[in-house]
Amino acid sequence: MNRVYGHITFSILTVLVLFLGLNLTPLFDWDELNFAESAREMVISKNWLYVQMGYEPFWEKPPLFIWLQAIFRSIIGIDSAWVYKLPNVLAAVLTVNFVYYVGDYLGKRMLGAFWALTSIFTLAPFIYWKSGIIDPFFNLFIVLAIFQWYRISQNIIREERPQIFYFLAGLFLGLAVLTKGPVAILIFSLVVVTTVWWRSKWSEIFTSKILLTLLGLLIILSAWLIPLIQSNGIRFITEFINYQIVLFKGQIEWHNQPWFYHIIVLFFLAFPSSILAIPHLTRNPILDRNTDIFNLYMRSMFWIVLIVFSITTTKIVHYSSLCWWSLSYFSAYQLYLIHTKRWHSPKWLIWPMLISGIGLIIILWLIPIVAIMKPLPFNFEVNLDSFTLGLLSHTKHWNWFTLLPATLFTFWFLYWWFLQAIKKQSQTIYLYLISGVTAILISTSLLPAIAETSQGPVSRSIIRKTNEGAFIESWYYKTYSVYFYGKIKPEDFENLNPEFAIHNDAFYPKQEMRRAHAFNNINKGEYYIITKINYTPDDYLLHKFKKEKQLGGYILWKRKPWY
Repeated sequence: MNRVYGHITFSILTVLVLFLGLNLTPLFDWDELNFAESAREMVISKNWLYVQMGYEPFWEKPPLFIWLQAIFRSIIGIDSAWVYKLPNVLAAVLTVNFVYYVGDYLGKRMLGAFWALTSIFTLAPFIYWKSGIIDPFFNLFIVLAIFQWYRISQNIIREERPQIFYFLAGLFLGLAVLTKGPVAILIFSLVVVTTVWWRSKWSEIFTSKILLTLLGLLIILSAWLIPLIQSNGIRFITEFINYQIVLFKGQIEWHNQPWFYHIIVLFFLAFPSSILAIPHLTRNPILDRNTDIFNLYMRSMFWIVLIVFSITTTKIVHYSSLCWWSLSYFSAYQLYLIHTKRWHSPKWLIWPMLISGIGLIIILWLIPIVAIMKPLPFNFEVNLDSFTLGLLSHTKHWNWFTLLPATLFTFWFLYWWFLQAIKKQSQTIYLYLISGVTAILISTSLLPAIAETSQGPVSRSIIRKTNEGAFIESWYYKTYSVYFYGKIKPEDFENLNPEFAIHNDAFYPKQEMRRAHAFNNINKGEYYIITKINYTPDDYLLHKFKKEKQLGGYILWKRKPWY
């Protein structure tokens, strides 16, 4: 395949498969709604200097990804979910072109083609390319920085000047930090030190050229930090660092998981790459001088990310998503070796592949069956909390179509595995066709139903009450839906209580006492609050509010007319 045609082909394919059903699934609370609301507020307030939530500084995230969302929001001009997902479609297009280029750089264009396919059609990455999550761009910038260091290691062989690669490594590392935070520096540094130590090439670090990496990093960060400090002082930076420390220590209770959490997540959700990559995660099965060093970088990145995020007690699925890059690369390398008849797939791989496939089959069947089944089996129901039962009470949008991913994957995968088991011809690349089609069906049928069950009723109530002119907020649980679907504007926080008036010269509104609005007799408009169904209201709330209706796992309360 001609190189230019290859880039065009993979770009078009990526856009087509990711745009299919992009707007069918709304933004999920918390993260997707969090970032989208911050971007919306950035556009409305015209404050592009830092991230906001409720028009107050939001300490948890730097602004690069929010800038990208805000740019798309400004250009397109609507608040539809798909608009806020466009940055990750762009990230996917950049990724397939980058990995195709890497294959060509390694002298193996077909390897780049396989890597482009495995990057898109591995199950979990496909879902995340169609999300509004920060990590796809964050991971892309880290890998770009690591690739520049790999090019440093090759400069003597290729007779290239390494200075530009030191500088580019710093630039991409700065973009990664500006996307999600300083953990990028930790990961990059550990990968570099590990590979340098393994190769005994300490001269790559202990050289004056390393200052170019630092320069690139500082150029990117100062472009944001200097105006921020001049305008607002250092509070944003100190609060941001304090939050990162809390996150790393695992002091956010609902994110705590056992140490093996990411191993399980990668094994099942990164199907089929997680299995095909296994033979390459600890060694190079064959001698390949063109790829051995690059394999070392990708292998180091995998184990460092997995170990670091297994040590931290704060764990979410996408925390280990950088491992997807290594898994997709090594699975592509496996396909490349098979395609060029230089190696074969080990026979024992069919057994972990079966375990991974069976696990996905169970998950894909269990979710819609539990949602559709009425009533639930008694032994199953007694183990669920009232909030989950409340959500499951609202399952009217679940139908036979939600069973399609499970049905197709079950028969297609088991048929492929049976052919492998009886040693009939069955191409391994077909697994990515299975994975890709299944991922498309999940994103167009299963995820929309999950979103409707988990947040559909409450989202529609917020939109409806807001359009009627009511003020609505959530109590005693964390959500960003009231901000996004309520289309909160800066003036909504003005004069909530005369004791907390807004000064004209304030850079952003203060709203620490928002709840005072509910008990302020001056405000005569309708006022609603939303709580989870498992919240036990106290006398204070019952005295001033009455229950209006249940919204799945939530309850809508209306302020009594005499307040």
